[in-house]
Amino acid sequence: MSQSQVSPAWASTAVGELLCGQSQDAVVLASTKVAAYLSVPEPGSRPAVIALLTKRAVRLPIGVSVATGELPQAGIIVRVGDGSIVAHDHTWRPVRWWDPRPRLSVEGLFQSGSKLLELIGEEPASAFGLPPGDALDVAVGLGGGDCGTALEVIGLGPGLTPAADDVVAGALAVLALGGLLPERTRDAIDSRARTHTTALSAALLAAAGRGQVIPQAAAVLSVLAVGGPLARLRSVVAELFCVGATSGHDLCTGMAGVLAATASEGTLWSTSEVTTSTRSPR
Repeated sequence: MSQSQVSPAWASTAVGELLCGQSQDAVVLASTKVAAYLSVPEPGSRPAVIALLTKRAVRLPIGVSVATGELPQAGIIVRVGDGSIVAHDHTWRPVRWWDPRPRLSVEGLFQSGSKLLELIGEEPASAFGLPPGDALDVAVGLGGGDCGTALEVIGLGPGLTPAADDVVAGALAVLALGGLLPERTRDAIDSRARTHTTALSAALLAAAGRGQVIPQAAAVLSVLAVGGPLARLRSVVAELFCVGATSGHDLCTGMAGVLAATASEGTLWSTSEVTTSTRSPR
């Protein structure tokens, strides 16, 4: 039996407890050329998911980025814990960590939602997995403390991360970062996701409920929070739009809906006002 090769990795603090805890078996749920998704059992809850990512993958908030080593294929059992991920012929050990929750000015962030809506309004309808008007209804509902619409759409759309889930994740992340996400809403979303969407998407929704996002989304929120120039905002939004087939657009719409719906004084815009401003940008 050949000796396992050991390589360094860069891991999210969101999966730190799993990586540094007791070693246990995990099964590879799915594997592509750029990512493998590991299902790790957690006592009393749905298994957690760790994304093993190559350099070309989007750096998910539940991810471990690696530079070398062949990703394990779907159905393979790997070991996770004791500071490493061990496949049959390769071991990855995190030597660096990143925090997927951006640190930013909440007050500045919630004063800039209309800017993001204008940029979204410039995009063609075909760029979105969930129609922008429907997505804004979801975000506005969550911004107002009503998660009913969000619960209804979780799991809608194809792929490992359905479009509706991306919208909900964007809205949840902004609310969590602003300290405006009620625990009952987060719990309701997590509970629904356990039975109505993919394991990966459920894990990403849970991460969003903790304010944890991909770097492209964090860059958009950071520019908004400091009141950055429109040219800079347009640049980072374009980078977010490049994520996935429609994921970046849907995630951005969820973020924009909550930002626009929740004014700095805590006043909620009406759904019609938000939708109109998006469909008819200045």
